[in-house]
This record gives sequence, C-alpha cells and structure tokens, in this order.
Amino acid sequence: CAQFLSYIDWILTVPLMCVEFYLILRAVGAKQILLWKMIGYSLIMLIFGYLGETVFRSQSVLFGVLFTVGYVGIVYEAWFGSAKKLAVNSNDPKLLGAIKALGWFVLAGWAIYPSLA
Repeated sequence: CAQFLSYIDWILTVPLMCVEFYLILRAVGAKQILLWKMIGYSLIMLIFGYLGETVFRSQSVLFGVLFTVGYVGIVYEAWFGSAKKLAVNSNDPKLLGAIKALGWFVLAGWAIYPSLA
C-alpha cells in the first residue's frame, strides 16, 4: 500500500516538475516538443518503476533499468539537452540559475527520494 501511495504522489509531482522546465523556458523559445519529451520521460519512469516494484518483482532489475532510461532522459535534458541549451542561449543568468537548480533537484533529489519512500 505504501508503494501505491508513493506512486500516487509521483504521478502528480514528477510530470509537474517536467512541465516546470517547459514553462520556465517557454519565454525564450521552448517548443512543445520539449514538454512532451519531458512528460514522456516521466511516464517511462513512473510506469516501469511501478511495474517493477509491484507486478513484476522477479524482474525488478530489468524494470529498474527501464525506469532509469526515463530518469537519465530528464537529467540529460536539464544538464546537456535542449533545456540547458535554451537557458544558455538566453544570456539570462537568472534563467540559467533556475534551470541549473531544477537540474540539481532532479539529479540529487530524485536519486535519493525512492530510498526514502
């Protein structure tokens, strides 16, 4: 039951974090494709994470790897991908700082959060 409740929380917070990247960068030209990529990555994380922890426990390593694909996709976008490039090209230090903070939150916060749940 605790796993289910964690995923109820994550189904709201993870996509919202991804939407936040898009909304912050929309003013400097972010296209909707960034939004859909980030939401897609978050769905990969949530679906494979949930299935690996609840339905296919004997194959949890495989589902953990698939979960990680989504996580790495989001981290990549924040640190090296189009989200980072838009922030750098904006020449706005506050925007760059915001994207960097979000990147750190995803990298560090999400890396330890599952172990706390």
